[in-house]
Amino acid sequence: MKEPSQQTLQRLLAEADDNCAKFLKSPLGVPFTKTVHPDDVNFIIETFTGTAYMGDGRTPKRWTAETAGNVIASYFPQFMEFDVNLIGQVVPILVNYFSFLEHDLHYIKNSAALTKAAFTANCGLVAAYAAGPAELSDDEMDSLAHGELGEEFLNRVSPEELEQMKQAYTVLLQEQQQGTLDDEGEKMLKIIDSVLSREDGKTSPQQQKPAGHPQMKLHKKPKKSE
Repeated sequence: MKEPSQQTLQRLLAEADDNCAKFLKSPLGVPFTKTVHPDDVNFIIETFTGTAYMGDGRTPKRWTAETAGNVIASYFPQFMEFDVNLIGQVVPILVNYFSFLEHDLHYIKNSAALTKAAFTANCGLVAAYAAGPAELSDDEMDSLAHGELGEEFLNRVSPEELEQMKQAYTVLLQEQQQGTLDDEGEKMLKIIDSVLSREDGKTSPQQQKPAGHPQMKLHKKPKKSE
């Protein structure tokens, strides 16, 4: 992978900031203004854009499904500082943003592939965060599982993906019954079980390995004073 350029990174972040402002005024972005602070939406979009470039060497027009999966499931848990209330908004915001870039700005052409990859990586993101250094309480885990994350996931996941997730969940459950499931697996199983408990099937995150090295630590911006 070509060495990332700070000049290119700054150009991409400025471009993302401008696109985000347009996104929040569009039908795809307006709903988030009622539940998420605009700075948080901007933070998620800029972070995805910057990490895709620094980690995978991908500018927006070259984003792939693999890029989206790497950034969300692997890079974000390592290089993005979350709060428990924001993590469930990451994928819903990005999914709508991908669609906005294609259908409103005509900037990319593969929003469907990016969307599918984002939802596949979604549970991996939440599970990785829950299993990270900052331990979450049972109430916080339930909040993640039963909040907008679970609702958005179930509203958008395809029947085919759900069937694959059922099969993966079965594997985790068998490991638990055999006593071979580690602590991280137990946490993932609990979250995933809660997320999809209202359905007949259950899922397991697909772990993806980073394809590059982000070389940066991303911090959440302080909210602008009202």
